[in-house]
Amino acid sequence: MLEKIAADFGTKKFAATFRRLYPQCENISVDYAILEPRSAKGEESSNIFCLRADFGWNDLGSWTALHEHASAKQPSSDGNLISAQGIFTANASRNYVHAPGKFVAVVGVNDVVVVETEDALLITTRENSQDVGKVVKYLDEKKLKKLI
Repeated sequence: MLEKIAADFGTKKFAATFRRLYPQCENISVDYAILEPRSAKGEESSNIFCLRADFGWNDLGSWTALHEHASAKQPSSDGNLISAQGIFTANASRNYVHAPGKFVAVVGVNDVVVVETEDALLITTRENSQDVGKVVKYLDEKKLKKLI
């Protein structure tokens, strides 16, 4: 499937091919899809090569990771990272709140994740933010794909 998408890259057919085929692709990470099967062949046969590089890396697979990444770029004294129209904080630290266009007051809470979108609201702790995958699985099972 990816080969067909890649074959049309740079052509007028690419957008249509991508829209048609990409949803049929398996949702799997690079390490599981490519690296693990290749490395199982053994060091000599895997054709996997490692190059030394000096750069940072953060797998932004959770809201906690996103908070840590963004906080490094925009540090605040209380560790809060809030995306909103207006902000008030009191006795609150290490929170991630995404509510564009809203006034947000964060009072007396620590390590909380709140993400508002047009049609959904996520509230969790930074510690449990990796469990968002369970929500995605639930929405998929209930055929609520528009929320994913």
